[in-house]
Parts: sequence; C-alpha cells; structure tokens
Amino acid sequence: MIKMKESLQIKTKSKKNPYSKIQPKTSAPYTEILLIRHCHPDYDLQKKIGDRLLPLSKNGLRQRKFLTDRLLKMGIDKVYTSSIKRAQETAKDYLKKTGKLAIVEDGLDEIHWAHWRNIKFFQMSEDNRKKRFKGHKYFDKELDKIQADVRRVFARIYRENKNKRIAVFCHGNLIRSLLSGILNADIIGFLSMEIFQSSISEIVIDRDGFIKIIYINDTNHLPSQPRREFFKNSAE
Repeated sequence: MIKMKESLQIKTKSKKNPYSKIQPKTSAPYTEILLIRHCHPDYDLQKKIGDRLLPLSKNGLRQRKFLTDRLLKMGIDKVYTSSIKRAQETAKDYLKKTGKLAIVEDGLDEIHWAHWRNIKFFQMSEDNRKKRFKGHKYFDKELDKIQADVRRVFARIYRENKNKRIAVFCHGNLIRSLLSGILNADIIGFLSMEIFQSSISEIVIDRDGFIKIIYINDTNHLPSQPRREFFKNSAE
C-alpha cells in the first residue's frame, strides 16, 4: 500500500499561489508507475539473431546490477515486462531476488520509428515546418495513434493496480510515446526527448485519473552516466 509523500500532493489552500484556483484537487489512492528502460544490449549480435532476441551486453549486465540494487529499495508491488529479451533480462535479477513473477505484455514492446529519424525542425517555426516538411501532418497522425495505443495499455495497468507501485520494464520509444502523450506533444516533442538505457521515469495517477510526471531519466543508481544517443542511429 502506498503512502504518498506530502510533497506529491497538490495543496490548494495557499493564497500566494496564483495557480491554486485552477489546480485539480487530487484524491487517494495514488498509483505509482515506474517506467524502466532496458539496460544496454549487445548490438554486435543484432544482424545475427535479430532485434527481439538481443541479450544484454557486459556493460548492460553491470548496469542491471546497480539498477536492481536500487529497485530492491523501492517497495515495488507488481512487475510488467515487454516480450522482448533485453527488457526481460533487465528484470531478471530483480525477479530472482524478490521471488516475484512478471506479467509479460506485448503492448509494452518497442515501437520502431526508422522513417522519423531525419526530421530537421529546431530552426523552423510551426508555419514553416508545415510548408517545408510535407510529411509533418502524416507523422503527427501516426504518433497520435501510437500514443493512444500506449495509453490504453497503461490505463489497463492502472485500473488493475490502484494504490500500488508498479515497475514496467520496457523500451525508449514506448516511454517517449507515453510521456509525450501526457504532455500533449506532437512528433517534434517526441523526437526532442531522450530516454537513457537503465533509466527510471515515474508517473503518479490519482483515484480519478489525474496524472503527474514526477521525474524523467533518473540514472542516479549508475556510477557514471549512460552513453548518450542523441544523434546515434542505434536500435532501441
């Protein structure tokens, strides 16, 4: 059972806060969902065995140790993983040490986006982007559908686990899709967000479905920051 810290609850009594009148009043129980991107996989094996079967690399196994040590202290009630090997291997040590069983969910599998990679947008206004980038509306519609599909998966996880802390071992693009959807961001917002391997992001949902992003990309459990992939065309 979760007892949320006072800092996570929205206070509406302060007259000094100009936003107090428009902030929604949140209600217990609160459900915490930890979005855990898999640790570093062995990309050297990708051509030989394919994307879905990639195991963790030696570096990924080191990352997993630090990640597991942190998760053991977080009071997790239930675990979900994607059906892809690198996500399941990331969860393996935690499951072994706790005796928990993971629910394997195909809806948490990675989302592939190869045809979105080359969009240049930073120096364009929204009007210029629409004029110069003809596929903008198409990609927005495609992302809208992906975000809706991901929301449905997490809405079900939320309904089945109210007042619990849930660990979801999944993938970078899936996490980006969920978070950019919460932020009501389009394809540009999606592409502007980076999710590190072995990172933890957290969302909290109240009784009535009000949702807050608590933090994104927390890798404080690692002795050094994971390799950044800002402009690197690596698999997710």
